[in-house]
Amino acid sequence: MPRRWGSAILALVVLLVAAPLLTLSLHAPRQPMPAREAVHDALRSRAVVAALAGTHWSSAEASAIDGQLERVSFFAGGRQVAQAALRADGTVEQVEALAHEAVPYGDWIAYEPAVLAGLSALFILMAGVAPLRRRRNLDVLAMLSMVAPVVLLQRGYLGGSTVAALPGLGYLLVRCTRHGLGRGYDTLPSTPLYDWITQRLAPAQRVRVLRLLLIALMLVFVMVGVSSPSAVDVAYAAMEGATQIVRGLLPYGHMPGDIIHGDTYPILTYALYVPVAWVAPVNSILSSVDAGLAVAVLAALATAAALRARRPAAPGAEAAGLRAAITWLSFPPLMAIASTGTTDVVLAAMLAFAVLLWRRPAASMTLLAVAGWFKLAPFALVPVWLAPLRGQRLLTAIAALIGVSAAAIGLVWALGGIHGLAAMVHAVAFQWGRGSPQSPWAALGITGLQPVGQACVLGLIAGVSARVRHHPADAGDRTRVAALAAAILIALQIVADSWTFLYLAWFVPLIGMSLFVERAPDVALAGTDTRAGDRSPDPAVPNRAWVVHT
Repeated sequence: MPRRWGSAILALVVLLVAAPLLTLSLHAPRQPMPAREAVHDALRSRAVVAALAGTHWSSAEASAIDGQLERVSFFAGGRQVAQAALRADGTVEQVEALAHEAVPYGDWIAYEPAVLAGLSALFILMAGVAPLRRRRNLDVLAMLSMVAPVVLLQRGYLGGSTVAALPGLGYLLVRCTRHGLGRGYDTLPSTPLYDWITQRLAPAQRVRVLRLLLIALMLVFVMVGVSSPSAVDVAYAAMEGATQIVRGLLPYGHMPGDIIHGDTYPILTYALYVPVAWVAPVNSILSSVDAGLAVAVLAALATAAALRARRPAAPGAEAAGLRAAITWLSFPPLMAIASTGTTDVVLAAMLAFAVLLWRRPAASMTLLAVAGWFKLAPFALVPVWLAPLRGQRLLTAIAALIGVSAAAIGLVWALGGIHGLAAMVHAVAFQWGRGSPQSPWAALGITGLQPVGQACVLGLIAGVSARVRHHPADAGDRTRVAALAAAILIALQIVADSWTFLYLAWFVPLIGMSLFVERAPDVALAGTDTRAGDRSPDPAVPNRAWVVHT
């Protein structure tokens, strides 16, 4: 049987085996009380009545958050105007007056139509190419389609927000997969749109303008992000958990309780915020979380620095690197994402640097393992990272993975002992069984098909890993690796139990390192890059000269 079919057959086998197993394991969270009773108890709460004042709500729905909490959502037509979390005894745990809030989370400035339009125009200028009839411009439009989920969520259409993201996510999934497998390159000649529009300027003047644009964007991010009046609950949870660690307590089971399931994240979500919590502890949602907002902004700027990294020998590399950084910062949803203080921006920085260090397996795997113990999803990339390695390089990568994992588990053990490990597993497991109105499967009424989608993702991971294993030349191309990593992360988001536009930060830098990269002129023979440590995973695999061309 030809080797090229091996990865496809493996992917199919994994899909066929995983689909029935996942289907059998599918079960909705048990509702603590009947839906009618939950709605009745919610309407008896003064806090809920105050949240509904002036909303003209027309319907209510009740669904389980977990076995102990029930969510009651109130709608005015298709727009959600309020929601409450109730315990089994009818006690209202938390109320959100969505209709009375200008934005769901983050700084209102980032949601303004003029700001989104301006960022979109800048994004097109930096990422687009001329002539317009190029595949690259379809990629740009697919990325800009992610503005719709932001706008819809701001207006309270939670289900509509997730469904609106599906066309763009689906397109990018296919494009990244094809690009990563070597079939998605656009070989037709093109010119960066910025260069085409500014062709009357000298190259040095173009670079000068790009530098000024980058500095201006960085300043805007700092001002909007750090001064944000509405951080997302994840930011509070990370800071509260870090504060507990500072006090010598394990976050699991010792959180203040003002954030529902605020302890459901891996241990490094909290541990990496310890230096910040040491200076600015967060004890509840009434505390200032400005330090956490600053971390998200710094992570966004660090990711811009990773995208700006370039090969010194490539002509036009400085301008290409600047365009790459500006493309990331001008991606319209990013300013809103960063202004929430979410940990997703920190994860984006980790993944960007992990790909940037791809040819240094130990360093790259260390970052990927840290990212996995920070947000779980990056663990899905581990098979792809290990697949092309051989011999000593494989051993050092595995050692890095084990070392980081041992350190994370050791921290949990030191803070909570054997019971702490059990508490962590129980808390993190909530992510696999929670109910959420922000699920495309629930919004479309096809939750029964979700296990099949999840099996497809497992098949994708297996097939991609086998392909990279059997074709090590592909692994020498960092842009392909970035594309395959983006495809897997996008697929994970599509089949997840809950989705929000905050998760876009995971893969946007990887798009910048793959779809938005063009081949540099042949300025050097394959393998002549002499930077220390910048070698392909396999010595027989040549390096390729690339510039970030966005």
